Formats: sequence, C-alpha cells, structure tokens
Amino acid sequence: MVCIFLHSMVLILWSKEVSDPQTLAPHGAKETAKVYHLKLEKDPQDSPFSELVKMIARLEIEQGIKINPLNYPEIAINFDTRTAPGLYIQSELINGLIKFLEIRGYGKEELRLVTYYLDRQTKQSLEKELPGYRIITSQSDSYFHPDWFHDSPIPPAMGDRAELLIKYPNNSDIRSDLERKSALPASLFLDKTYWINLATAMDDYYLGINGACSNASVNASSNTQRFRKDFTMGPAAVTEILAIPEFWEKQLFSLIDLRAFQIAGGPQFNAEFIRKEPILLMSKNPVFLDFHTMELIRQKRALAGLDDRKTKDCKLFKFARELGLGDSLTSELIELSFR
Repeated sequence: MVCIFLHSMVLILWSKEVSDPQTLAPHGAKETAKVYHLKLEKDPQDSPFSELVKMIARLEIEQGIKINPLNYPEIAINFDTRTAPGLYIQSELINGLIKFLEIRGYGKEELRLVTYYLDRQTKQSLEKELPGYRIITSQSDSYFHPDWFHDSPIPPAMGDRAELLIKYPNNSDIRSDLERKSALPASLFLDKTYWINLATAMDDYYLGINGACSNASVNASSNTQRFRKDFTMGPAAVTEILAIPEFWEKQLFSLIDLRAFQIAGGPQFNAEFIRKEPILLMSKNPVFLDFHTMELIRQKRALAGLDDRKTKDCKLFKFARELGLGDSLTSELIELSFR
C-alpha cells in the first residue's frame, strides 16, 4: 500500500508493482500532446461514424498504437450521462464507436459500456439498440473494487452521508471509515481492461471545466460531492485520481462531443446556456483535451458577455502539470480535414 500526500489530500493506491513514490508520476505525457479537432461537414444529427474512424486512425498512427484484441484484450467505454436527459453522450456516438471496435475484431464479451448512473428509460433504450452488450453502472457489483479508492479527510456531503447511513444503519465504525473514501471505477482499468472516455463539456465554477478529466474521475467515483464546491480540493481530486499509474496507463483516448455543450451554470444542466458546434475533439491526454475545450467555452462566454475563466488560472491544469500529466501550454491543437 502506498500513501501520497498531495494538496492536503491523501491518495491511497493498492498495487503490487508500485513501491516508490517517485515512480507514481505517469509516463508518456510528452508523447500525447496532440489534440485533434474535426469540424463535421454533414448534418450534425447524422452518425459521425466515418469521421470517427478516421480520427482514431490518425491518433493511432501518431501515437504508435493499434487498437485490436491482441494489444488491448478488453475495452470499457466510459460515457457521460451525469446530466441526462439534458446534456449527455448520444447513443449514435456510442453505436459508431462499437461498430468501429467490432470491425477491429471485438465481440460482445470483450466490450462493456460503463457509466456511473443510468436512469431506467435510458438503460432500456440502450439495451434495445445494443442487445447483448454489458452495461455497467455504479449499482453493478463489478463497477467498484474494494482495494481501489481515493482517501481524503474531507467530510462527505449530506447526500453521500445519508446513503451510508441507509446502507450501514447499525455500524458507525464502517460509516466513519467509508466517509473518507471515494471508490474508484475499477471496471475501467483492472485486469486486461483498457478504457475509452466519451464526454460532454460544461463550464464549471469550481473545476473550470466539467469535461473529459472529471468524467473519468470524480464523476465516475463514489462519495465525490464533497469536492464539488472547493476551488482547490475539486481539481486536486480530479488530477490525483487520473494520476494513478494503473488508471492513466490504461486509457486509449478521450473524445468530447461539442455538438452540444454548456457555457455557464454547471455542473447542473441549464438549457439557457447550451451552445452547439459540429465539432469532435479527441486526444490521448484528457487534460489537454479539456484545456482546448475550455478555450472554446471561453470564446462562447465572451460572446455572451459572461465573465472570463482563464485557462492559465485554472488549478486543474496546474495540478495536472505538477503530477506529471503534462503541461497544457505545450499541447497542440490539430485541425483535421477528410474531404
């Protein structure tokens, strides 16, 4: 067991391979500095399957990877439903990604769809569109693993504390222990599993941006509302979870769908601030992806007369740099065209 004290928080990692805190910084950030920007030419409501395939192929060439069952035996697709039905990853994008993976040789047993929460109606719709595919939520036994959690002295939010009270009404010791822990989405990275991250984008008063990084970290973990309204602890929790080597090294890529995004009012959905651009952004590095997405949100906020949230002042990117996840200022936005 390894304890790391970062930004007044404690991150506890369980790993047979990690024994020296100096080895905990993820590797490869310099090699993942590119963010791919594609403006969709056809109707934004159409499936972007062909564009998606070409973007992934470009990423594979430049990152020196090949997505197939031999290299990556199992894949978990982590998709955003935190503010559904207002703002969420559309099923046609999930369908397109699955179609690509099927062409690459993946079957239903090698793929899983993962999201923290899914209402009954949306789940039934997905099961109808994608029969036979495993859909895993935080209510599933395989979503968490008892050995993988983020430990912080920050007390839980009222809702999370109430949930623990309902679950363990007669055991205050267990409640006291679990109140400090946020269970991690182990189903994304344990064993032979690698993860792909499909996210939406939303301005966030405390984090700066609620996007690819938060989608795979605090939005995918339990007991994280305690970090939601803190300018330091929120970004720290996001980056410290991402920085777990076993987690970081298992990511294949992240994608943000800008065909609908929110420029203010987050992290709750607010239709007044929804904007739409026929753009897909993709990167091996979710930190850089969020950086360039936040720059676009800044432009839209300026047009709406809203206060500027400067990326250079955003602690999310500052902490990410300190933890070895890469310097966002060195990242490169590459505009693609497949005409």
